[in-house]
Amino acid sequence: MRIHRVSPVAVVLSVLAVVGVVAAACSAGGDTTATSVPPTSIDLVTGEVPPPVEPVPEQLSPEQLGGLRFTDVTAGSGLDRDRSTRELFGEDGMTGPVSVVDVDGDGRSDLFLPRTGDVNSLYRNDGDGTFTDVAAQAGLLGPNPQFGTGPTVFFDADADGDQDAYLAAVGAESDRLYRNDGTGRFTDVTLESGVFQPPPTRLRNGDQVHGLDVADVDVDGDLDLVVVQWDTAVPENAANAGAQRQAASGDQRLDRFGDICAGTAAVRAQGIPRVPGEVPNRSRLWINDGDGTFTDGTAAWGVDFTQILGFTPVFADVDDDGLPDLTITGDACTSQLYRNVDGERFENVTATAGVGTDENGMGSVVTDVTGDGAPDWFITSISFPTEARLCPVLSTINGCSGNRLYVNDGSGRFTDETDRWGLRDSGWGWGAAVQDFANDGTRDVVATNGFGEVDARRPQGRSFTRDYFTYFLDDPTRFWVRTGDRFTEASAAIGLDHRGIGVGLAPFDMEGDGDLDLVIVESEGPPVLYRNDTPARGWLRVRLDDPGTPGNRSGLGAVVTVTPREGDQPVVTEVATGGSYESQMEPVVHVGLGGAPGEFGRVDRIEVRWPGSDGLQVLRDVEADQVLTVVRSAG
Repeated sequence: MRIHRVSPVAVVLSVLAVVGVVAAACSAGGDTTATSVPPTSIDLVTGEVPPPVEPVPEQLSPEQLGGLRFTDVTAGSGLDRDRSTRELFGEDGMTGPVSVVDVDGDGRSDLFLPRTGDVNSLYRNDGDGTFTDVAAQAGLLGPNPQFGTGPTVFFDADADGDQDAYLAAVGAESDRLYRNDGTGRFTDVTLESGVFQPPPTRLRNGDQVHGLDVADVDVDGDLDLVVVQWDTAVPENAANAGAQRQAASGDQRLDRFGDICAGTAAVRAQGIPRVPGEVPNRSRLWINDGDGTFTDGTAAWGVDFTQILGFTPVFADVDDDGLPDLTITGDACTSQLYRNVDGERFENVTATAGVGTDENGMGSVVTDVTGDGAPDWFITSISFPTEARLCPVLSTINGCSGNRLYVNDGSGRFTDETDRWGLRDSGWGWGAAVQDFANDGTRDVVATNGFGEVDARRPQGRSFTRDYFTYFLDDPTRFWVRTGDRFTEASAAIGLDHRGIGVGLAPFDMEGDGDLDLVIVESEGPPVLYRNDTPARGWLRVRLDDPGTPGNRSGLGAVVTVTPREGDQPVVTEVATGGSYESQMEPVVHVGLGGAPGEFGRVDRIEVRWPGSDGLQVLRDVEADQVLTVVRSAG
């Protein structure tokens, strides 16, 4: 296994030459104007970097930990191939996709791992903790191993009952759509599907897509697709503007993006212009025509990707009107929230919804984090806490104010409650998940992370770039357990000992035993597989089947509410596959019930609100400890 080392260009993604080595003030989403932040304490001559404040681990009782325990079972699992065969630089190093999908319909969770500079792997789950690579037989090795494949989303594009695959582009390639013939064999149908985009006329580092998600945005019964690229033409212009501001102010601070994060609606609307004459980005909203072909609906639906350094799109109904809204995490304060209006267009409500203060939004999970039934928005970002609360950064586009937890009031209006819930600091964050890993009735939060730069060509000794980024090189994956009305970090105590550059992350029930295991994808090395060895408790997993809507048979966008016992707080979950970072989950709702298996007996009530319906399908007195398939009733 090779340890990932990222070149200095990764720091600013091809713009460091423009701005030089600089320092910017960092805030927690508040005012960052020149008059409100003290001068930086970083010596830009010697490169002296203030050390980060390391959190003191809180000692949790066995009861608080809920018996949680993870074991690294990568060895012998068959997941032994490196994700890349070459050193990755700049934005190329910020990728590590994984899709969890039952591609052959045998009830087991398979893993698709795309690669950069190599062929892809489709790991068939053998049911005993091992996996077999069947990508060659399936026809999913990838169109051009020279460049590789980015994140991939599996969904039924042509409403024929099987999982097709959309593979994001890397380098001089178009995104690709592969059709499943029903036997697990895939054929490239990109040209006839309408999603072909000519490769860029001029390649730049970072010409790739980072985020995909699917939903029925127009409520016509088939699944539409969003594709998000980190737009290389935005930060270069921003770097020029930041360098000019630094020269004019003389204060060695670049707070251009801080102003946008905390600014008024007018300031945010100004945005960051693209470099004139640059090649267009690849971000698109593809509307499904119902027969496996797609129409570019980006402009008609009012989605403006030209000023988003986009990473992770997630469709979710945040305002409880039955329509999928669109959340997008973005670098340099470009995260956006688009409200779905009548299933006909999107409206940008970022400035009024209480979101968008994250400086470097990367990973994303939209689900009920706090337990009140409304979908909250958890975003991973960059955290580098120092005693003086100053942020050592290298460019206009980096901050270090950490993650965000935007808590939803139920109507799509959010409040930043990151500190109140204890979820701010997790290093250089990427993939994340919010699930009940202990099956004790409360959801936990996990985030993987890491970034780094070690350049052997530099003279030995202190270096601003070396010191700052070495700190992120061995970031520990963070795991927070619910302790009362907040979360407490507990990764070391539960055996989740992953360090290094983890990017993609996905929970899945590897063995079908009712608890959630974890796969973490590193940017260059092989993936890491953690088995959940927590003592067995009651559980329920819910799948949906809507035979009358073949284009969305799995019920994406449906809301499932589970009340374990009469009088219990219901567990509310929207059926989805998106979230984390460059990762896809299965459309399965997981609910922990507590107690030993068999002890719980029956689940009191399950309610399903299907997409496009205001009514509820209700099931009562349901057997626990099973994977339950709910078939949509005719009524």
